[in-house]
Amino acid sequence: MLSDYFKKNIDSLLASAVGFFIIILFTRYGGIGISPDSIAYTSAARNLISGNGLTEFSGAPLVAFPLFYPLFLGLVMIVTQHDIILVAPFLNALMFAILIFLSGTIIEHFKYKTKWYKRILLIIISISPSLIEIYSMLWSETLFIILILVFFLLFHRYLLKHNTLSLVLAATVAAIAFDTRYAGITLVSSGVLLIFFDKNLKWIKKITHILLFGAVGISIVILNLIRNILENGLATGMRQESITSLSQNIGYYSSVLSDWLRLPILDKFFIQVFAVIIMLLFLIFFIRNINHWKSYYTYENIAVSFFIVYVLFIVLSSTFSRYETINNRLLAPAFLPLLWISTCQIPKWKNQMPHRRLKWVFLAFFVGIATVLIGSYFAINQDNLSYMNETGIPGYNEDTWKKSQLVNYIQKHKELFEDDSIIYSNHCQAVYFLTGHSVTTLPERVYKNDVDEFKRTENSLLIWFNLDYNPDLLNLKEIRNYKRMKRIKSFSDGAIFILKN
Repeated sequence: MLSDYFKKNIDSLLASAVGFFIIILFTRYGGIGISPDSIAYTSAARNLISGNGLTEFSGAPLVAFPLFYPLFLGLVMIVTQHDIILVAPFLNALMFAILIFLSGTIIEHFKYKTKWYKRILLIIISISPSLIEIYSMLWSETLFIILILVFFLLFHRYLLKHNTLSLVLAATVAAIAFDTRYAGITLVSSGVLLIFFDKNLKWIKKITHILLFGAVGISIVILNLIRNILENGLATGMRQESITSLSQNIGYYSSVLSDWLRLPILDKFFIQVFAVIIMLLFLIFFIRNINHWKSYYTYENIAVSFFIVYVLFIVLSSTFSRYETINNRLLAPAFLPLLWISTCQIPKWKNQMPHRRLKWVFLAFFVGIATVLIGSYFAINQDNLSYMNETGIPGYNEDTWKKSQLVNYIQKHKELFEDDSIIYSNHCQAVYFLTGHSVTTLPERVYKNDVDEFKRTENSLLIWFNLDYNPDLLNLKEIRNYKRMKRIKSFSDGAIFILKN
């Protein structure tokens, strides 16, 4: 039985193997990509293993991010008996392979499918620059996207059976995803939406299932938030108000969509119009499915509901709360649903062609577009791989950081950290990752209390990097307004200062 299943999905296994080795190739030179978020996850996992709880490298409790991903990394460290930085390339390669296989499993159960359609999509997924970027980095999205696909599988089972066990299983995965990334609330919302519009559920059962699904779906995050409040009084850490408007965020979403589809459109206005039309068409597709129960209980319908909810959540939340500009990383969980829903009707349209010759023309047209997209993806990956084989993946594992003169100096002069005075840096994560020493971040100027505390601090040290300027932190000019600065060492990429009041 199991052997028959794998024989049926041999194409998915082959695509998974390709994806696995692509991530190994991308991380071969410098290791896994490391960003500031990666440092928060890594330090929390290390501190958990060492018995210091889920705390960051600074010793403060981890509250800015949900806890499941660092818990997952800690479990990986326990199982492998190696630090997560060492095993991350293989872990991410394995997770990318799992993503591809699960995707193939889902495509296999589409309402309209053929082998050629499935295999073309598997090729696109396995070489997608969007997904390769995610799985080349130590980011929580690597686990989050897999949990989304597992949720699709379990919620599809619920839609077919409508029993409590299937509902609770799907809700549990949604709860884990929610505690992996706060954007996981979109899985809970999608599930509620699908239950609400399910015409084969009587209202009493419908309301009961919505309440049960919602309660289980938010349960883990509620416990997480209570823990955060008890730790430092804030549910999700300090958050700033957005500095981007709704129209700007629609523009950023449109730009990412254009990059995914490699649209030959240069005018930003037309790209935005296209992206909005995609959203409207997907809404129409979902509304149509509500009135066609055979289409409603499909993976395609689950995927389109998630795409709508997820993209709207990212665009709207970016308008009210400030985090990084909408980019591929933020929208990557919507990539697979976009690919599936944009193409899922193609096998049906081909079969509806009245003449055999027209069927072949239609098939050739689709294969031609897919070939252009695959060729474009291949060229992007080739350029990216060439760059990464020379300098490493952008981030703290890149040669720019590893071979930094300032980093090399502080690696050799551990006496800098033996003094009791506070050491500040505009890249405290880099100092921790590359030297193993914990230093204090410079305050963000919008947080007046933190700035005032910085002003009051006497006889501190500043490790200043000229790399990757962060406009939110106090800059050197502002620091000079508060402190007397004495440069004790200069480098091409930064300097070390003594700060006095």
